[in-house]
Parts: sequence; C-alpha cells; structure tokens
Amino acid sequence: MSRHQVSAEGSVDNSDDLDALFAQLEAELTEAAPPAPAVPAAIDDDLFDFSIDRPDLRDAPRLSPEEVAREVRVTVRGAAEAKAINVSETGCLAETTSRLRPGTVVELILTFDGVRRMLRATIVRSMVHSLNPTTFRTAFKFEERTTLPERR
Repeated sequence: MSRHQVSAEGSVDNSDDLDALFAQLEAELTEAAPPAPAVPAAIDDDLFDFSIDRPDLRDAPRLSPEEVAREVRVTVRGAAEAKAINVSETGCLAETTSRLRPGTVVELILTFDGVRRMLRATIVRSMVHSLNPTTFRTAFKFEERTTLPERR
C-alpha cells in the first residue's frame, strides 16, 4: 500500500489526522510543483454556466459581505476566525483554516460593522478549497432565520 492509500480500517498511514495529511500533501506539491499552465486567450463562458436549467432552490439569496456591511467577521466559538464568502438570512459560507465536521452544531459570532450576533448553526459541509495554504470552504446553516443589517 502506498503512503496515500487508505487502508481497510479507513485510516491513512495508521493516523486519523486529516490536517497532518493535508500539510504533508501541500509540502509535497510545493516541492514538485510544475510550472503553471498557460491560460487560454478566450474561454467560452457557456461551458462554465452551471445554472442552465437549474432553478435556485435556496431559501434566501446569498449576498457578498460587501453587500451586507462595511465589515463582516465570522468566528466559530471555541475555534478560529473565518473569512466570510457569502451571507444570507439562513446561513453563510466561510473560509476556514481547519476542516470542521459536517453535522456538528456550533455557535457562530457574526459581526456586522462592530455589532455582534450570536447564532447557533449546523455545519452542512467543509471541503478543501486550496492546498497552498490549506483552506476549507465551510457552509453553515443557521438554526433560526436572521435579519441581515441594511447596508448604510
């Protein structure tokens, strides 16, 4: 079995520490990184339009942090700060430096222009977004709908 294959027990190298694995993979990728491929002169935008024939089933529209307030901060209570990617009345997407377990209920502190709000939320998903440095996109669903501030 190679170093990166998962054994029948579900562990990697007899370790369940995903953060250590991602750090190791990131180091290996950095050492052997090939030159970046050339970007094509023109890209057909229709190839990347995933919204074709797919209705938006969200409960509330997603807004960028800039559309909500001058400053938006997200903190997972008991964990580190997170960078808000988008926010709605029913949840938010944030960039975190560690993977958070889906299904876990957490307390979020959302700060809009210095005004703090404490919200309980469930982690819907947490997926690797970047390997250099390792970051995750983590989606949170609020237990209760919240009113967003009006941008001044």
